[in-house]
This record gives sequence, C-alpha cells and structure tokens, in this order.
Amino acid sequence: MIKKLHKKILLPACFAVSMLTSNAQNGLEFDGINDYITTTAPSIEGSASRTVEAWINASYDAGQRFIVGMGSMDGGGTRFSFKINPGASVIRIEVGGGGLNGTAYITNSQWHHVAVVYDNSLSSNKYKLYVDGALNVEGDITSQTLNVGSNNIVIGQRNDMDPSTSFDGKIAEVRIWDVARSANDIDLNKGVTLCGDEEGLVAYYQFNEGTASGENAGITTVSELKNGYNGTLHNFSLSGAFSNFVSGPTLTSSVDNTVTLDGSTLMATGTDATYQWFNCTDGNTAVDGATGQSFTPEASGTYAVEITDSEGCTVTSTCMAVEVEALGVEDTLFANSLKLYPNPTSGNVNVTLNGVYQTVDAQLVSITGKVVATYQFSNTNEFAIDLNNFNSGLYFLNLKADHLDAATVKVVKM
Repeated sequence: MIKKLHKKILLPACFAVSMLTSNAQNGLEFDGINDYITTTAPSIEGSASRTVEAWINASYDAGQRFIVGMGSMDGGGTRFSFKINPGASVIRIEVGGGGLNGTAYITNSQWHHVAVVYDNSLSSNKYKLYVDGALNVEGDITSQTLNVGSNNIVIGQRNDMDPSTSFDGKIAEVRIWDVARSANDIDLNKGVTLCGDEEGLVAYYQFNEGTASGENAGITTVSELKNGYNGTLHNFSLSGAFSNFVSGPTLTSSVDNTVTLDGSTLMATGTDATYQWFNCTDGNTAVDGATGQSFTPEASGTYAVEITDSEGCTVTSTCMAVEVEALGVEDTLFANSLKLYPNPTSGNVNVTLNGVYQTVDAQLVSITGKVVATYQFSNTNEFAIDLNNFNSGLYFLNLKADHLDAATVKVVKM
C-alpha cells in the first residue's frame, strides 16, 4: 500500500525544523468575567489533610479571584477556597468567612507556583501558604472549624459559580492531594510534571489539550490524569490570546516528551516507551493505529502524542499544527506508479519507478519510527534494497525523487 505524502509544517519553508516541547506546557487564560471549569473530582471532605497546588500568572485586580474552590457553600467551614485576596495581590486560603493571607506579591504578570497545605495532624499552624516553593505564611483560622462539604471541585471560580469570583489570568498544573505535602516535596516538584500515579494525588490537570492561542473551539473538556475526573470548560472563547489555551510555565519532565517536526513527520524523541498520537482538533481523539514513535498525519490539524515509559509514567506533548496540501500531477504519478516486489520478502526488495530520476533518496523506517537505514541512487528508474540483515517485521520505505514530494510504502520482511 502506498501512502501519498505532501505535508507542509506551518513554519518558514525550506527548513527541517525541530521544535523542542519537553519543557513547554500549556495553561488556560481565564477572562475574569465568567470563565471557569467544573470537574467531576469530589472535594476532600471533612477535616482531612490536603494540599492544593497550581501555577498562576495574574495582574493586579481589585476583585477576588478563585484558583480552586472546594466543598459546599452552606457557610461555616464547609468550603475551602484557594484564591487571590481582593486588592492585596497575595494568595489567601479561606474557610467559611475566615482566612489566612500570604505576604508575597504575586500579581505581576509572571508565572508563580502557589500552594496551600492543611495538616490536620498538627496542633497549631495547620495552614501553610507557599509561593515559588518557599513557605510564605503559616497559621490557623480560628474563626471556623474546617468541615468541608461534598460538592465537586471547581477551577477558576467559587463553587457556587458566582461570576464575580472568576479568576483573571492564567492557570496551569492544578494538583489536588489528600495528604499534607511537605515543604521539601512542594519545592522539589513544583517545576516537574507528574506521572499521575503519585501517592496521595487525587486530581491532576495539566491543560495541555489545546494549541496555545490557536483555534480550539472543538475542545470542550480538559483531562484529569490520575482518576479520570475530567473537567468541562465553561464560557471560554477558545480563540486568540485570551480566554483560551495559552503558553504555560517552563517545566521539566521525568519522561522526555520532546516532539520534532522534520519535513512531514512528527517524531517523539523519547525511546523505550509506548506511544499514542491524538488529533487535538477532533476532541483529542486517538488516531487509530498511530502508536509508533513517528507519525505522519493524513489530514490538516493539530496533533499530540501520549508517551508511556517502561516504568508506567505517562506524559503528553503539547499540540502541534500540520497543514496537508494536495499532491500535484507529477507527485501523484510518482506515488501511484511505484512497484515493489517481492513484498513480503525474505531478502531483497526491488523498487521500480515510473521514469529515470537523477537522485532518489530512500529511508527504511521501523514500525517504532526509527530510521534503520538510508540509501541514495542516481540516474535510475529501478534499484534493489538488501533486507537480509534486518529482523522480520513491518517496515516503511520513504522515497523521494528529484523535486517531487515523498511517498511511503509498507514493506514486510519475512
């Protein structure tokens, strides 16, 4: 079977471009008017210990802006609200009507890691606020006894969906724990993406689904990577630099989620892993059969890959845009007239072209996407490739002749 290829990456032509995304995270920009996310993640009920973390990027605003709302809204200690204190430009943890304010200035339009910890095992200083990995304030909220109710967690707004509490700015990497994280844990892991299997982790939202500042109207949910408590987006415009997916903070990963764009092929650089490619513009649906290390889309869109290493840690790359253009007449003739025989083969495979070409470049690619051999032929319309030294299995032979666009042929080695 011959697959026609003519994919132009949305970058300046005539370059083989590598885009490193191992440190590039997405976030969501909330408009401060009515954007919010409802999740299916249950609140951590009662007075159990907990930790809430997020990366935020906000500018000064007089209104209260909720990062994460937890619990019911029945008054007293039934709510646990992590937010920016109105008019003070500091983070605040609020239980019922009482609260504890931080002191670090964080509304300067820069990314900051913020966290709140409630440790029920302590007799005093049960609440701790962290900014950029450092303990900022600790203390108690004496006006209320914590007894959080059972409503689901909301991101970017209070649990009663009061639009006056809408977050104004960017949020990324929301992490909810049912344990009191230590200062060391918070500091060491604030700039590292999680695997999703960490002990005590209840809910984890990366917001990597969309294309930063792109057209993301087809995306209505965000994935929760631990227990499947996915979130629903409300009122986001999902287009442009506001009320949309945007570039997030720079983080590292224990699994290499770098993806390169070279000509017409997307390639995950992480090895010793399994892969699943997704169509970001089609509701993040998995592309059937796209489980190799490399992937060449057949249609225009944006695509990402989920990578699972040998230890079971899974990470997802950000989405990349690829535009597919139609083949020209010469390109179509070249692709459709290729002949390979014998195929399957136990040794040599012969290739016949539709004419004599000055230069023919060939790449033999394994099922995992690894280039295992390269060849070049001159002034020919036919040639043979020796597969005797290769293991049995499915391979792809990428062929490019002169100025024509590439074609790919499946080859089976017996």
